[in-house]
Amino acid sequence: MKRYQDFLIALLGGVLLWAAWPVSSFTFLIFIAWVPLLIVEDRVSSWKRLLAFSYFHMLVWNVATTWWVWNASAVGAMGAFLANSLIMCVPWLLFYFTKKKFGRWIGYGSLIIYWLSFEYIHHNWELSWPWLTLGNAFATQTGWVQWYEYTGSSGGSLWVWIANIVAFLIFSEYQRQGRTRSYFAGLGVWIAIIAFPIIASRLISSGEKKQVAASLTNATKNVVVVQPNVDPY
Repeated sequence: MKRYQDFLIALLGGVLLWAAWPVSSFTFLIFIAWVPLLIVEDRVSSWKRLLAFSYFHMLVWNVATTWWVWNASAVGAMGAFLANSLIMCVPWLLFYFTKKKFGRWIGYGSLIIYWLSFEYIHHNWELSWPWLTLGNAFATQTGWVQWYEYTGSSGGSLWVWIANIVAFLIFSEYQRQGRTRSYFAGLGVWIAIIAFPIIASRLISSGEKKQVAASLTNATKNVVVVQPNVDPY
C-alpha cells in the first residue's frame, strides 16, 4: 500500500477538484483541492516522478469534469484529455525546478505566477481551453466573487492558490510540530483569506442593488437579445 501512496494522494487531489467544480454544491473544497498534489511534490525526489503523479492528477480532473466533450467527438475528447492534462503539468515542473534552486518561499510564490501565466496563455492561443480556469470554480457561487468586475476570473485563480498554499503550510506545520501557536495562527490566516473576499463581495453586491433600485425608479430601458444562427459544429 505504501508503494502506491503518492498515486492515491494524487487521485484524492483530482477527486477534490472534481467535487468542487460546477455544478457541485461543494465549491468550498476548491480551497484545499491542491493540497494533495503539493504534498506529493514535497515528497518526490525527481521531476520525472512529479510529472507522473501530476499528470495522473490532471487527467483525473480533466476526465471527471469535461467528460461531456465525448458526446461531440470521442477522438477529440481523448485528445483534449491527454493534451490538456500534459500542458497543465508544465507550471508544476517549472515550480519544482524553481523551488529546488531558490528555496520554498520563492518556489511557492513562483507556482502562483506560473499557473496564472499558464491560464492567460491558455485563454489566448489556438488551443484555448478555458473551462478549467480555477476562477471558474465559483460559477455557481457568484455571491462570493462580485469583485470579478475588477479582477476577472484570474482574481479567483489567485484566491484559490493563496488559500491552498497556506492550507498546505498549515498541514506541514501540524505534521512537524502538532498544534503549535504557528499552526493556530496559520489557521486564522487561512480563514481570513477565504472570508475577506466573500465579505467584500457581499458589500459590492449590496451597493450595486441600491444603485439599480435607484436608477429604475424613473427609468425605462429597451433590451434586444440577438442569437446568431450559427451551427456550433
